[in-house]
Amino acid sequence: MRHRHWLMTILVGLLVAALVPLSGPATAAEPAGTPPERVKGIPGTIPVSGDADLAAWQRLQYGMFIHWGLYSELGGVWQDEPVRQGYSEQIQMWANIPEADYLKVAERFRPDRFDPKAICSLAKDAGMQYVVITSKHHDGFSMFDTGTTDYNVVDATPYGRDPLKLLADECRSQGLKFGFYFSLVDWHQGHAFDGNNNNPIPPAMEPVIKAQLRELMTNYGDIAEVWFDMSSPTKKQSETFAGVVRELQPHAVINSRIWNNVGDFRTLGDNEIPSVAVDGAWQTPASIYHSTWGYRSWQVRDDLPGKVRDLVKGLASVRARGGNYLLNIGPRGDGSIVEFEADVLRGMGAWLKRHPGAVLGASPTRFGGQPWGEVTVNGHDLFLHVTRWPADGELRLPGLATEVRRVLEDGAGELGWRQDGNDLVVTLPAEAADKVLPVIRVELAGNLRIVPTRTVADTEGAWVLSPEDIETGYSYADNGSYSSTRRTVVRHTAYLRAHRGGPVSIALAGRADPAARYRVRLGGREQVVTGEQLVGSAVGPFVVQPGRVLPLTITRAEPEYTSQDLGVSIDAVMVGPTGTAVAWSQPPNPVELGATAPIPVHVTNLSSRTVTGQVGLDGQGPFTLGPAAAVTVPPGATRTQPIELAVSREGEPGTYRLHSDLDTDARVLGLTNDVNVVLPNVAVGKPATQASTAWGGVAGRAVDGNTGGDYFGDNSTTHTAEPSNQAWWQVDLQNEHMIDQIEIWNRTDCCSERLAEYWVLVSETPITSSSLSEARKTPGVTAIYQSNVAGRPTSIDLDKTPGRYVRIQLESHTNPLALAEVKVRSRLAGE
Repeated sequence: MRHRHWLMTILVGLLVAALVPLSGPATAAEPAGTPPERVKGIPGTIPVSGDADLAAWQRLQYGMFIHWGLYSELGGVWQDEPVRQGYSEQIQMWANIPEADYLKVAERFRPDRFDPKAICSLAKDAGMQYVVITSKHHDGFSMFDTGTTDYNVVDATPYGRDPLKLLADECRSQGLKFGFYFSLVDWHQGHAFDGNNNNPIPPAMEPVIKAQLRELMTNYGDIAEVWFDMSSPTKKQSETFAGVVRELQPHAVINSRIWNNVGDFRTLGDNEIPSVAVDGAWQTPASIYHSTWGYRSWQVRDDLPGKVRDLVKGLASVRARGGNYLLNIGPRGDGSIVEFEADVLRGMGAWLKRHPGAVLGASPTRFGGQPWGEVTVNGHDLFLHVTRWPADGELRLPGLATEVRRVLEDGAGELGWRQDGNDLVVTLPAEAADKVLPVIRVELAGNLRIVPTRTVADTEGAWVLSPEDIETGYSYADNGSYSSTRRTVVRHTAYLRAHRGGPVSIALAGRADPAARYRVRLGGREQVVTGEQLVGSAVGPFVVQPGRVLPLTITRAEPEYTSQDLGVSIDAVMVGPTGTAVAWSQPPNPVELGATAPIPVHVTNLSSRTVTGQVGLDGQGPFTLGPAAAVTVPPGATRTQPIELAVSREGEPGTYRLHSDLDTDARVLGLTNDVNVVLPNVAVGKPATQASTAWGGVAGRAVDGNTGGDYFGDNSTTHTAEPSNQAWWQVDLQNEHMIDQIEIWNRTDCCSERLAEYWVLVSETPITSSSLSEARKTPGVTAIYQSNVAGRPTSIDLDKTPGRYVRIQLESHTNPLALAEVKVRSRLAGE
């Protein structure tokens, strides 16, 4: 079929010529030495919700959480002994305290040092803009004046007043928004102690819950946020409780822990900084100590500068990724604020004052987390929050499409910089001026626009997109409880860059809910199709424009709730010129020496008549290709023929080209793909061990060949215990190999930042010590340090280093270790 290449070249040329008038005259070729063309990127700011109330809540950005109740009087101690199990606000359960004894605590509860003015002033000093306080926790003791029970702070304590009314009034006086935490678990009303707090709500409890919500929504002025927690309500109960709030406080927003996907925003896990893009409105509840939210008298409180650094980093990271940050304090039983906690908040406020506009009032961006830190934007100022000061003295921000005017270290002086294509490269001093969290301010010449790192340029007017080219927008959904919460996919987006304009159509290889309706957007146009149409026929035409980045996005057109899973699994997407038959393939990437693989070769018919012909592959490399096959493709359809690729065991690794060929009389575009030929993975299936095991994450998962990385979704990830002492994982290759490369694959579901600041150790002799310093002293060991967060994969070249044992070990003394896969590339022993 090679004799037809000249004909296809002519056809492609004619096709291009036919499309050029749609977008104006062709641009002349650039002379040698011409700087790269500046591409018009997409808007780089993540906007707030289109719902006015939810947008107003998102603009609050940073708030104070307060856990305070009878449990605060106990301070984590029962019968003169510290209760070390569980959170201290749940001490009644963990210490198995009878209610009669617990009620005696109320008899001595005198919070005379509860000072709403001081609390609000501290919140403002910290830069916070709203306050959320526990109205009732799992113990069922109401910290407000309620007519539903005498089990409340007014009737059952010597204090005899409603402290939440005082706080609500003071918040309003000082210009802070106000909200309530409300537990759906209530041990006083009849729930049994349950370590998971997943108690269903019996019908007998519903009237009390509704009445208490009515009191809270009626007697305390405007409410900005209602923060429900735990239990396992039915969907009808979730809707009923939310209905009370929405009836009486129509502008209040409700968190997702009302369950059954009824809330307005999603509450993430405690102290969680999401490692993936989370679409929609969300919030991270954060604590000064991860082990408790309520006051704990025996809590170790030290390293104030370190605590301020950690929490400032958490605040900047959550805000840079689009979430609200709700940071908790736990006052004592007498109502006083713990001095250490006040100092932490003031330290954070001092940092915010040193960097005005960097977080408060700033917006998240589409850059996402960077190896060195986070990015926010405020007007024409871009703020780079440097959590890891680059050792080489250069900070690179990829994909900045807006011109730069100047760059400064915020609070210090100007810095040197250059633009390398669409990358901004900043020259840093040896040390940062701000020891808490340094900030680089970039003054832009206009609104922020970016070229996403996954942007794909066309090949001969067409695009073939693999799953790695597609950005996924995530959310979370639940089936009525904390334990049923799962991550969902709510959006797929690819970014296309066209060299020339014209009409294109889209074909998707994969699976979709056939009856669901999907919205497909490309550039400024959209179409709504069924799932059956999405994967069974071409969608289009759309029009692409040259010289700019065009997002191609797939979402549900009519989701039942905002976090409903998309129900689409993508194997590949092809975007090609309307009116042509496009031949394209999906080579495995990579393919190992000695492997045989069937390569799917697709023919997508974007024309108006049936196409019949022979489809196959051409290419030169250390492989042989199977024969061409006959295809008949109706208009709008895609047909697939597997063509066998057999790679020689004696071949050389490298990147080779495969051309998809279609022999037919129709207008044809045959696309070329790269196939990456690599050395075999000699680690797969070999014995693996690790420092400890948690959550069922056994060591063998990292050598099972599955790189998926969704810990709970595909059982492909290892996990050590927490805390661990410099957690490690290692594999015995069983023979000595000359190792060329090691690939480290991080997990995908969360916590990817844990796999950073780690060592890769290669040794010919067993590595036996759990101490990192001792392991590095193993005779003949090669040790390589990796400071950045591991990728998918992070590839480490070893240039034929001899070794039988490979270990991955964290520097951290507290983080657990999780790995999706470790691949060791080498020729097989004896070859």
